[in-house]
Amino acid sequence: MPNLEFIENKGQWDSRALLKADIGNGSLFFQRGGIKVVLHNEQEMAAVSSSHGGLYRADSSKLTAAARSFSGRPSALRAHAYAVNFLNMNEAAEIIPDKPLDSYNNYFIGNDSSKWGRKCRIFQGVTYKNIYPGIDLRYYSNNGKLKYDLIIHPGGNPENIALQYEGLDGLTVTNNRLLLKTSVGDVREMEPYSYQAGDNGREDVQVRYRVSKDRVVRFEVSHYNNTRVLVIDPTLVFATFTGSRASN
Repeated sequence: MPNLEFIENKGQWDSRALLKADIGNGSLFFQRGGIKVVLHNEQEMAAVSSSHGGLYRADSSKLTAAARSFSGRPSALRAHAYAVNFLNMNEAAEIIPDKPLDSYNNYFIGNDSSKWGRKCRIFQGVTYKNIYPGIDLRYYSNNGKLKYDLIIHPGGNPENIALQYEGLDGLTVTNNRLLLKTSVGDVREMEPYSYQAGDNGREDVQVRYRVSKDRVVRFEVSHYNNTRVLVIDPTLVFATFTGSRASN
């Protein structure tokens, strides 16, 4: 499965977004203080995609009458947005896209040329460098899964990490997995695989999610060597995920 493409914003999207990445049923917007996730109703999204070019193959009986036009395509596409805010982050943190591709995208949408984007570079990941003292945060995809690494360098304190989820219908933790409920489907954050280099190679470290009543997620780390780099590596699972631009 193709991996995500992180595309720079040159005015074609909201100015708060530095980069955008498309997934199968939505988009991720990477902002200075966090990320914004926009998800669409999966069935309605499939109907729009299937009917593109006049070919309609989706089961329109699954859509409400108000969501269908005479052509069989949805006249409305329901969506849900939520944010992940980096609480108490270092305001001077650098945001560094990495692994650029040779290609680029152009966006000539509408009549206002000031909102066009020319030669927008495409990257395979983005790092928030020193987001907390001694801690980096990197988003990327691997084998069709969206991942983020929290990289705690010697001297960094994982207790400083605080990710506040805003705009969800629900946020719970079960079996050390996060369940994010939205009006158009659920998102799961799998149990974080955490490790650091040891004398005999990579050593696993136990890390657990902690969720407060105000929907702030923190990480509880057990028995690690704070003189060596620690990596906390969760995986996000959306209802539909694809890095393919053709399907978007």
